[in-house]
Amino acid sequence: MTRFTEQELRYRRMLDELQAAAGVEVFYEERGNVEEGLGEAPDAFALFEEWHGIRLAPELRRGFLRFDGISCHWRLRRGESSLSGEFSLRHLSAAFFATGEHLIHEDLDPERRVLYSGFRIFDEHARTGAGTLAALGIPPAATGLLSPEIWYYDSSDGELKLDLDYAQYIDTLLVTRGTNGWQYLYADVDLTESGLAGVGDDLRTMLDVFPELFPDHDYADLRTRLQERL
Repeated sequence: MTRFTEQELRYRRMLDELQAAAGVEVFYEERGNVEEGLGEAPDAFALFEEWHGIRLAPELRRGFLRFDGISCHWRLRRGESSLSGEFSLRHLSAAFFATGEHLIHEDLDPERRVLYSGFRIFDEHARTGAGTLAALGIPPAATGLLSPEIWYYDSSDGELKLDLDYAQYIDTLLVTRGTNGWQYLYADVDLTESGLAGVGDDLRTMLDVFPELFPDHDYADLRTRLQERL
């Protein structure tokens, strides 16, 4: 019988809560197998160093998941309010083979070519067709202990560096449940700009509704971040 880590159990509980929540329709869900051959986080991080020559910072181990895939695409309707979300996570070992090379095109400037080639994609949103993803940013010839930058990419707006690390992303995703655009709460943006006004509205709805639907979480930091961007 599979022995789940506490972080893996948290993700399974989050999917259970989405399935049970009033007004939430789950269009797609994946609870992939746990790749136990990866071992615990220290074993897997040692393999990263052996295979890729990269020593990941120990604090990132808190976010380590071994699912060969864990995903959800959902929509919430509550009165006149509507909200959608999606996430599709791959474990770190698989992410190191999911590069951003497909984002590179002939008109791209050299700086972005280097940036995108260093992307290691761990969260995608293919079912909404939004052209968004989240990736680790691995610099060329990375050496020493590394806590990679986290980048959010939108095919319409380009890339944004996020103010959180990998483990914090995995933790925050449990709270936001993949609400579309939640990553903007960790970016240097103004959500009153015309192109982002809809994202701001969705995040307001999330923070109005989620504390009632999912009360076992602290939303204070997310509220503060939203206010700072309005």
